[in-house]
Amino acid sequence: MQSDTQPSEPTTVGARNFTALWAGAAVTNLADGVVKLTLPLVAVSMTDSPALIAGVTLANTLPWLLFSLPAGALADRVDRRRLMMTMAAARALVLAVLVGGILADILPLVGLYAGALLLGTAEVFADTTRMSVVPMVVPRNRMESAFAKLTATETAANEFIGPPLGGLLAAAGLAVALGAGGVGYAGALLALATMTGHYRSTRYPRSATGAFSLRADIWEGIQYVWRERVLRTLLLVAGAASGCWAAWTAVIVVYAIAPGPMDLSRSEYGLLIGALGVGGVVGASAAPALVRRLGRQVVLATSMASFAVLLAAPAITSSPRLIAVTTVLGGAGSGAWNVTYSSLRALVVPDEMMGRYSGVSRLTSWGSVPLGALVAGFTAELISVRAVFLGGAALCALVLAATLRTVTSPEFRRVEARATASHQPAPAQPHRS
Repeated sequence: MQSDTQPSEPTTVGARNFTALWAGAAVTNLADGVVKLTLPLVAVSMTDSPALIAGVTLANTLPWLLFSLPAGALADRVDRRRLMMTMAAARALVLAVLVGGILADILPLVGLYAGALLLGTAEVFADTTRMSVVPMVVPRNRMESAFAKLTATETAANEFIGPPLGGLLAAAGLAVALGAGGVGYAGALLALATMTGHYRSTRYPRSATGAFSLRADIWEGIQYVWRERVLRTLLLVAGAASGCWAAWTAVIVVYAIAPGPMDLSRSEYGLLIGALGVGGVVGASAAPALVRRLGRQVVLATSMASFAVLLAAPAITSSPRLIAVTTVLGGAGSGAWNVTYSSLRALVVPDEMMGRYSGVSRLTSWGSVPLGALVAGFTAELISVRAVFLGGAALCALVLAATLRTVTSPEFRRVEARATASHQPAPAQPHRS
């Protein structure tokens, strides 16, 4: 594996670059939380049709299905920092246009859809690329710690701080809230601009003629993922777990809020959902220490087991306290899984494949979300809400069995050996500009 790096670069430069990347991720996710809360509110001010209002969320999330693979291929072709900076600038520009349309009272609903689609597309390219940059600025033996910091920060900013802040800003005006999001993306652009060096792999595949071929790159990335049996299996079980997670999210509101079985108020329901984020931050923060003490096998298997517990609890009880506890556990499992799997992937996947692997990973994880929500909706309508939880728990049990079989296999031990071997060379840092 080669990239545009040199081992002799002082580690302080890498630390400074990671800090800039970390700050950019924090500000970006804070802006994401504000904007994603505000966009539907803008739609509500334009129409009272639930379908048309939901269309804004659909437009914002559809790019994950459409562009995850091209985003990963492009991240392996260009300077990754510049690509993230371009996406930050694009999002700030789109929000400036939306704010102008709102202030002038000339923004049509179709214009809001277009803006949501563009913002979602930029998010896909930026988030997919960010995961590819981490191994370029972080020493191999600190990978878990780096991903823990990023995951915990992204969860806190996107789920804890961003939405409430967006609600406060929206009370002052929808244009104010979207404008604040634009300022956040501009701040992310400035943070990324402080990073030094070049972030483009020097060994990326070309077609037989040497010409740029995005389709060939995507196909080669898919083939690489398929050949990596252990990572492929972990990726597939994570996708299945994401679908179960989406099913839980889609119907828990019906089960929780009065007159549902849990008989919660709206504010109490908000605390229940917030428990997911609490668990996510705790799990992500604790993951590096857990991996050192227990090993990746135990952390991955336990994380997957927590998803089964999350789904099973409301199927067998309506106790708010018990379900709140299992919700924290489910969030912790999600955070720990993300850090442990992401760091393993970063240690094993070569730099020239990192973008495409991230693209396939994002497609698998996010692509299963609408499917899980769709199945949950039909199941709840035709059978019952409890049937959703029972079915999800059963599927998670099968996924757990596949995870256990994978992490106890000789193939996993060989992958672990590759990851351990990658700790040995001196950490490679980007060339300074």
